[in-house]
Amino acid sequence: MAAIDTGAPAGTDEGWTKRTLAVVALCFAINMADGIDVTILSFIAPRIQQEWTIGAEVMGTLFSAGLLGMAIGGMLIAPLADRYGRRRIILTALALMSVGMMASGLVTTVAQFFVLRVIVGAGIGTVLAAMAALAAESAPAHHRNLAVGMVQAGYPFAAVFTGLIVAQLLPVYGWHALLVAAGLITVVLFPLAWRLLPDARPASAEQALDGGVKRLFATEFRGRTLALWGAVFFGLMVLYFIVSWITKLAIEAGLSETDGIYAGALYNLGAFVGTVAMSFLAVRISLGRLVPVMLVAAAAAMMWFASIPMSVAGTMATAFGIGVLLQGGYNGVWPLAAGSYPASIRATGVGWAIGIGRAGAIFGPWFGGQLMAAGVSLPVLFASYCVPLVLCAICAALAHRLGQGKQMAIGN
Repeated sequence: MAAIDTGAPAGTDEGWTKRTLAVVALCFAINMADGIDVTILSFIAPRIQQEWTIGAEVMGTLFSAGLLGMAIGGMLIAPLADRYGRRRIILTALALMSVGMMASGLVTTVAQFFVLRVIVGAGIGTVLAAMAALAAESAPAHHRNLAVGMVQAGYPFAAVFTGLIVAQLLPVYGWHALLVAAGLITVVLFPLAWRLLPDARPASAEQALDGGVKRLFATEFRGRTLALWGAVFFGLMVLYFIVSWITKLAIEAGLSETDGIYAGALYNLGAFVGTVAMSFLAVRISLGRLVPVMLVAAAAAMMWFASIPMSVAGTMATAFGIGVLLQGGYNGVWPLAAGSYPASIRATGVGWAIGIGRAGAIFGPWFGGQLMAAGVSLPVLFASYCVPLVLCAICAALAHRLGQGKQMAIGN
């Protein structure tokens, strides 16, 4: 069987080298920076609202700006990584993130902040897609899923400690300084990326002219593209609902405000543990089985959380378990996506999945807010999100099944 077209740093079965380990570790660190840049806004939002005297609806618009930017980055900028190479596009994305975050610490109006959050989001959406492609191509072929999954673990890992650090530093330095500091973290990663990232162009000139997005709907890719889009949309719909409302939901389940915050932190810790566990399990278990099992188990954990009276410890343990199963299972979609396409359209395929998924990320928290405003019970609320979670599991299994024959044919 012919080897899959994976570009210059492509994973083979020759094993890990110092350089490939360094590249994947760098991608993990960059994804940590993504996690800091995204989650820091939720922690400083009350202070921004207080200083600028703005309501929740305006703050919600600022949250949406980042999602809009991610869609732009994933769908419009990330596909360029297939044409011009991973290195050039990742460096561009890091520059967008650095400049956008540091400039955010200097803004004086909501309009300025909105524009800069779009710029930061564009960098994040770009780098998420390009890094998934790069990690898949850098790792040994039999560890591709492990590499892509571990890169995704950087995001929840950063989310765990970002809130703890912000809680200590915000009263002392203010939110402006914290945004500048977050931007400087990305600046520090820039020279490492400049030195370590391979300078290779996955697509040939003929493939580049053929148009990457159009190729996603070629006969051999159409079914898995639509299935992946469904998995990402439904998955992010549930994921962003939980991430946005976990503290409030924990309080409604009977915890105090302080314990509710700790429950949110434990959820993020569970998300990191679950993503790491999924990454290692994916070496031995098919993602077509592993991802659906974890997501269906997450649905069961959500219903347990909503329906069964528990002690504080029990509620927190369940929040941790939801993080393990939900985010661990969902993050398995990304190695599945990276393995579904050849290198010449890999960043395009992952980027467009990221962009489509932003619609689910926007709809999920909004729909949950509407249900809570209508006064539905906690079990009904969670049951409403178990449906898209099961649909995500079905779409992931379908994407794996549709891509399996092609992957076998190209020796992936």
